[in-house]
Amino acid sequence: MNKIYVIVLGSLLISGCATHKPPLADHQYTAFATQLMGIQKCVADGYMTPDVGARGQQYSMANLNTWQFDRTYFLNRAKQIESSVKPSQADCNTMAMNIVQVKNQIDAQNEQAQRDAEAWQNMQNMQNTLNQNKTTYCNKIGTQTICNTY
Repeated sequence: MNKIYVIVLGSLLISGCATHKPPLADHQYTAFATQLMGIQKCVADGYMTPDVGARGQQYSMANLNTWQFDRTYFLNRAKQIESSVKPSQADCNTMAMNIVQVKNQIDAQNEQAQRDAEAWQNMQNMQNTLNQNKTTYCNKIGTQTICNTY
């Protein structure tokens, strides 16, 4: 009986620690749909390059996927507001600037992670080299043997 209690308690603790995505509020459906529709219209109107637009949609969808949401409801909301979303060139320029800033930040973080990984590997290689180049000399004096490693 104690084993079952321990197993049930352990599984409750583990499942209690699992993080759940927060639910997307109704106004957030509209905000995400507006952002995605705006990016599409900016590209279609020639106010944003397709590569920046694609990256912007990728970032928006990645952000949206951190939430618990109903995809069908989201797509319906996007269709409902599609005709009312009319970004100006200034709006598109601001969105493009924000997208490029996020890309630059991600690139900088990736470069730092790469440098950190390379530094760690260099340190490991140096450690291995130091460990491999050790020399040990032993001298026997009477019944005692004295060894030195360097």
